[in-house]
Amino acid sequence: MRKTRTRALPVLILTIAFFVGLAYFVFNLSVHSAEWVSMPINGHLSDTDGLENAGMILDRNGVVLAQSENGQRIYHEDYDIRCACLPVVGDNSVNNATAVQTVYRSDLSGYNFVFGLGLPEMFKSGKNITLTIDSSIQKAAYEALGNNKGAAVLFNYQTGEILCMASTPTYDPENKPEDIETNKNYDGAYINRVLSAAYPPGSTFKLVTAAAALENIKDVEKREYDCTGSDVIGGKPVNCFEVNGHVDFKDALMTSCNGYFAHLAVDLGKKEMTSQADSMGFNHTWKIDGIETAKSTYDVAKANENDLAWSGVGQYTVLETPINMAIRSAAIAGGGTAVKPILIKNLSASFGIAAPDRESQKTKAMMDADTAKKLAEFMDYTVDNYYGNGNFCDSFNVCAKTGTAEVSDGGGDAHGWVTGFTTDEDCPLAFAVVVEHGNSGFGAAVPVASAMLNEAANVLRD
Repeated sequence: MRKTRTRALPVLILTIAFFVGLAYFVFNLSVHSAEWVSMPINGHLSDTDGLENAGMILDRNGVVLAQSENGQRIYHEDYDIRCACLPVVGDNSVNNATAVQTVYRSDLSGYNFVFGLGLPEMFKSGKNITLTIDSSIQKAAYEALGNNKGAAVLFNYQTGEILCMASTPTYDPENKPEDIETNKNYDGAYINRVLSAAYPPGSTFKLVTAAAALENIKDVEKREYDCTGSDVIGGKPVNCFEVNGHVDFKDALMTSCNGYFAHLAVDLGKKEMTSQADSMGFNHTWKIDGIETAKSTYDVAKANENDLAWSGVGQYTVLETPINMAIRSAAIAGGGTAVKPILIKNLSASFGIAAPDRESQKTKAMMDADTAKKLAEFMDYTVDNYYGNGNFCDSFNVCAKTGTAEVSDGGGDAHGWVTGFTTDEDCPLAFAVVVEHGNSGFGAAVPVASAMLNEAANVLRD
């Protein structure tokens, strides 16, 4: 009898494990089946599978960006709007991994848990998806980017609604180029650079170093520095783009003095710099309505003193996504905490309207409230006394910081950046723009930001 019980025990354990595993599988299947069906790696999806009678995709104003008619997927009649919205909407394929028509294909197609995608078309009830983007702002940013490779994002930092998420190069979803796989002009055309590309942030990262200094170095605002255009830190030079002369904290940020902020990074040390970067969105990903972004990275574990100095001005191995940069600008505008961006306004079907499931809308605190207030004042001061508000938008009061990020692999001119926000109560907008090899943040990225902001003023104050 004892031997029988001993032999039965493993069988009992295996049986319990089997049913626990089965329950876990059934739970995941019921919760995630629609998500799994929509994944780009699903080889059962053809270029048009599920879109022949799929629901519509609309912008925030009800403009139809994609719809199905007579078994065909058709897109907006305006060529520029089709191209501008492709990174967000997607095409018939699943190559655009972060596009709505890829991520939400099961919702659009009327996926059914019991029948999957095999339910007869007459019984399917595909959902319409209304996005938060404005197609006219999207078009303005796309046209301003022109033939450059780059990205531009604009969102309301009080509601989180993304008004623009442009990425170039792009293409016409109704007439996909035959040479897209071989023509270098289309390199990265399947990637939404706002979400999935990370670049050296250059001088825009000085806002991170500034935040760390304000929170960890006593009376740092009184610190002064004589910039001669070059300084030796850790036995190697750290160069500025020009001789900035005698500067304090505020003017060093305005003139973007590399030497000043390089010394701050060294004085702060690896631990404090890493802690501040982590707080401001580095070394983790964001999820925007189920769409996961690339990771912004700050890693100085193996950095020597000169490397640490360069990291403080957004060089060394520092990389940042445009969406993360916009979120940290939103946190500065929002008193230290940002509202997480959203892209889906609602999903609608015959049975009603609902917003998608979302994580908590607020981020963790990225900096102290006092730090955010001071950074906002410094960015406002920089625009008023250095860039000129008119170079952004006469209709909004803009606070901003540009950046010119050197490319370490010898890949050409530096990348041009700008990030910032408006202080207007009726239009609280945060933004970030990058132009690959634009050579200058002010010369290349600011005009794109200006196009976005001016069109936003036309649309939101019409």
